[in-house]
Amino acid sequence: SSWDHSAYFPINSGRHSGVWDAGCVTCHVVPSNFMIFECIECHEHNQADMDRDHSGRQQYQYLSTACYECHPDGRN
Repeated sequence: SSWDHSAYFPINSGRHSGVWDAGCVTCHVVPSNFMIFECIECHEHNQADMDRDHSGRQQYQYLSTACYECHPDGRN
């Protein structure tokens, strides 16, 4: 897509560059509503590993919206 996505999440650079190959639907699982997105479907994560990696983080939830809250630029 030629749309400038960097204002929202950097899919055209950094760690996410070239990872999404099916267009918008890679992350936006409801094509009619781009406010709905998924992080945990593409990442090689599973809930047990993520729960362990986030042990002690009070705001942690295994939800894509929670991922975005803490990692808005896709970094740690």
